[in-house]
Amino acid sequence: MAMRNPETIHPTTLPNRKSVYTNSGEEQEARQAVLEAQLLAWRSQLSQLMEKFAKIPDPRRPGSIRHKSVVLMTFALFLFVFEYTSRREANRELTRPSFWELFREVFPEIESIPHMDTVNRFLKKIDPSQLEEILFQMIKRLMRNGKLRSFLVDKQYVVAIDGTQKIARKWQWAEEALHKRYGDDNEAYAAYAIEAVLVGPQGLAIPFLTEFCENAAGGEVLVKQDCELKACKRLLVRIRKVFPKLRLMVVADGLYPNGPVMALCRKLRLDFMIVLPKDCLRSVWDEVEGLKKLEKEQTRTNQWGNREQVFWWVNQIDYDFQENPNSWRRLKIHVAGCTEYWEENGEKKQTHWAWISSRPLTKQNIVIRCNRMARRRWNIEECILTEKHHGYQYEHAFSLNWTAMKNWHVMMHLGHLLNILTLHTEALIDKVQELGIRGTLKFLRESWTNRWIDRAELLAFCNRPPRLRMIL
Repeated sequence: MAMRNPETIHPTTLPNRKSVYTNSGEEQEARQAVLEAQLLAWRSQLSQLMEKFAKIPDPRRPGSIRHKSVVLMTFALFLFVFEYTSRREANRELTRPSFWELFREVFPEIESIPHMDTVNRFLKKIDPSQLEEILFQMIKRLMRNGKLRSFLVDKQYVVAIDGTQKIARKWQWAEEALHKRYGDDNEAYAAYAIEAVLVGPQGLAIPFLTEFCENAAGGEVLVKQDCELKACKRLLVRIRKVFPKLRLMVVADGLYPNGPVMALCRKLRLDFMIVLPKDCLRSVWDEVEGLKKLEKEQTRTNQWGNREQVFWWVNQIDYDFQENPNSWRRLKIHVAGCTEYWEENGEKKQTHWAWISSRPLTKQNIVIRCNRMARRRWNIEECILTEKHHGYQYEHAFSLNWTAMKNWHVMMHLGHLLNILTLHTEALIDKVQELGIRGTLKFLRESWTNRWIDRAELLAFCNRPPRLRMIL
C-alpha cells in the first residue's frame, strides 16, 4: 500500500467552505459511514480493552456493587474519547438516551449507566499500575501486528521524554504534591509529570508512560522533595522493564545531559540523543572546540526542505562526573552539531543545534540520527500541547485524590491512543482531511446521538470481522 504524505493527512489549513451536503439524506449517509468506520476500529481495540478492564480485581465490597468494574472504566475512557471537559459534562452527555441506547446495542457488555462520581470513587481504589499495564499491552500488540512499523528508524523505536506540570493549587490538596514557595507568603502544591512518548518520523506521537514526581505521604514538606531528574531515572528503568528486549533510542531536551542519566541509559542498553545547550557541560564543550579544529573533515552538508544544513561531529570524548560523594566515573560520549541556513522574507537566517550521542557518529548516520531521531523530540511537545489544549484536559485533575488523579491520567492516554488509531484508519482519513482531527471527533460525537442512524444496518455491520487498516 502506498504511503501518504503526512502533510496531506493533516493539512495545515482546512477548507473554508459551506457544508458539502446538499440535503439531509447525504448527511445521514455520511454519518452512518463514519460511525461504521469508527466501530471497525473500536471493535479491533475497544473490545480487547473491555476484556482487560474486566480482569482488574474489584476492590469494592460484593454487596455494594451496582455497576460492573468494566462499565465504570469504560465510562471513564469515553470521557476522553469524546473529549468532554469535565466529569459534569460527561455525566450530562454520556447518559443521554439517544447515545446510551445505541451504545448498549453495539456493546452489550455495558449494562448500566454510572454516575461519574461513582467512577471517581472506584478509581480511588485501584492501583494505577494495573491500568498502565493495559496501555502497555495495547502498544505491544500494535507492534507485534506491524501497525507501528512506520515508527521504526534505523530498526529502532524512538522514545521522547519531557516534563510538564499537570496541576497546581495554593493549598495542600495532596500529601504527595510537590511544594514550592515564592517569597514570604506565596506557595504552591503541584503535580509534575515526566512523560514518555513513542515518536515517529512522520510526525505522530503515541503516549505510553508517565512518571509523577511525588513526595512520600506523611513526610516533611520541604525535606528531600522529589524532582524531575529523579523521576526521569525511574522512568528510564520502567521503559526498559516494559520493553526488555526492544531496540530503543531516548531523545530528550537540555535538562538531561548529565552523567547519572547517561550512565543509566548505558546500563539499560538505551541508545540516546540528548540536546546539549551551549552553557551546559563546559568541559565537554572545551574538548569539542579543540577537536573540531583537528578533525575538520568530519562534516557533511544536507538539504532539508528549504534549509541548508552543515553537520559536524566529534567522537570519543571523555566526560568525568561525580557518581557519589566518594567516587568519580568516566563516560565516552560523542557530540553532533548542526548549523542551518535559510531565507525568510528576504532575510538570511541561521540557527545552531548540538546533541550528545551514545554511539559514534559518521557521514552515514549523522543525518538519520539528528534529523529523523533527535529532532523528533519536538513531537512530544506537540503531543503534550494536544492533550492540554485540544480536548483531553491534561491540566484538569478530574480528582484531587492522588491515586484517582493518576488513574484518570492513564485513561486520558488510553482515550487519546484510541482516537489516534481510529482517525488514522483508511476509512476515516478522508474525513480527517475534510474536517481536521477535532472536527472529525466532533462529527463522530454528534453522530452517536443522531436519530437518523439506521440501527439495524449498524448492528449488522458489527457482525463483520474487525479489521484495522491504518495509515501511519
